[in-house]
Amino acid sequence: MAAPLHCLAEAICHQAMLPYRTWKSVTWFVLTWLLTIGLVVSAATAYWLTGPEDSQGDQSRWGFIEDCGFASNISNADFSCNGFRTEVNDIVLIVVMALIGVGVLAMLVLATVSLVYCFCDTLTACGRSFHSMAGFWQAIAAVFILLGILAFPMTWETGTVRGVCRTSSRFQIGDCTPGWSLYIAIACATLSYIVGVFSIALDSATFRVTKFDSMESLDTYKQSSY
Repeated sequence: MAAPLHCLAEAICHQAMLPYRTWKSVTWFVLTWLLTIGLVVSAATAYWLTGPEDSQGDQSRWGFIEDCGFASNISNADFSCNGFRTEVNDIVLIVVMALIGVGVLAMLVLATVSLVYCFCDTLTACGRSFHSMAGFWQAIAAVFILLGILAFPMTWETGTVRGVCRTSSRFQIGDCTPGWSLYIAIACATLSYIVGVFSIALDSATFRVTKFDSMESLDTYKQSSY
């Protein structure tokens, strides 16, 4: 397993991918991108809660960006999708959306920086190793998302959620069930925290901090390390 990942790292970054020379660091890089994509998909989809079906057999659903709920509490009434959410009046929902939004945005920034860092010629950033800083950033982002998920049941009494779940109240999900968007968010946020701690551990296990005065010394280092 280690050899193919090592070759993949060199192929992607043309042997200049010093922060991702080992299979462990390449694994961190790939997992970070996959988890970030999962979190973005989760936050952008309207399947955090799924509710009853309408008379046409379509299932009502709720998400942070949009929701498809019932206009009344009549059994088998038709529902309508409200499009992109442009107004949020409940303070608890605002806090939950802010926590999850900040966490997902932080993961996007980290994933972008990790890709750009492939082409850097130094193993340090701001006097600290890249893996240490990235792992800390990733763990904090995951905590933000997990806090938002833990507070999510407090939003079930809001009007938008009750439009889908009908009889829902705080900590009572009513006629709804958790949707796949919520499960993806829980799994990706939890794994992101674990991967962040794993990244910090790379410093002592596999990460070598080396500074280079020039590209010539960098080339000499790479040739001597094989």
